[in-house]
Amino acid sequence: MYNWDEIIDEFLIEIGVRGYAEQTIYNYSTKLINIKDYFTAQGIKFIDDVTKQDVKKWIAEMQKKGMQASTINVTRNRLSKVYDYMIEEDYIQKNPCAKVKKLRVQKKIVYPLNDHEIKQMLAIASKNRSKEIGQRNVTMLALMLDAGLRINEVMSLKTEDILENQILIRNAKGNKDRAVALTPILKREMRKYKRLKDKTKHKDCKYFFVSQRGGKGTTKIGAEIMQEIKKQMDLRSVVRFSPHTLRHTYAHMCMRNGM
Repeated sequence: MYNWDEIIDEFLIEIGVRGYAEQTIYNYSTKLINIKDYFTAQGIKFIDDVTKQDVKKWIAEMQKKGMQASTINVTRNRLSKVYDYMIEEDYIQKNPCAKVKKLRVQKKIVYPLNDHEIKQMLAIASKNRSKEIGQRNVTMLALMLDAGLRINEVMSLKTEDILENQILIRNAKGNKDRAVALTPILKREMRKYKRLKDKTKHKDCKYFFVSQRGGKGTTKIGAEIMQEIKKQMDLRSVVRFSPHTLRHTYAHMCMRNGM
């Protein structure tokens, strides 16, 4: 019999050794703790006591709570990965998630921002009592919109990775590095922000974007900034205003311009 906490800790160490991103490991950690809490509340004290039927009941419970099929599938996959690891280590013979089918996911249309909404967003983002914070917000949004970066890539960007005509994205999704070209407009906004940041006590922070306390910005901060901007925007009801919407808008603009 294998204790939930011991196996979860062991699994997190394993994916760390395999080079999973820090944010990915954190996501696994929080989700697996929630999963453990559910099963232990059902009287299943050991991870290897979970059956295929238990997994189905768990999925049904998530459906009752109104969770989206895509979220349920991701959550189920997280637990399944742990069982795959246990099989690799010869702790168990079968994965109870293996023959539980994924839920059918309804494909949703992701509407990009239009030109009017983009102008609104950047104008609102620039309005801040602190000129530095206002320019920081504009530059963060511009990196997602004009270079297609993910929010966690924006927040993890280090000053040393910003070159003359490109930026290096290290340990991105899939543990891959890549280079992204800088457009003249993006270079201008980044230079304006750096000039203002260099006048503050946070100028020596290794991360390009800093929080008001001078540390690394988080994805949560980025999402909160966007939610505050959303409140002041005249936004079409079909648009889901999120960091990923900006990445999608970037792709849409690239296609519109002939890519």
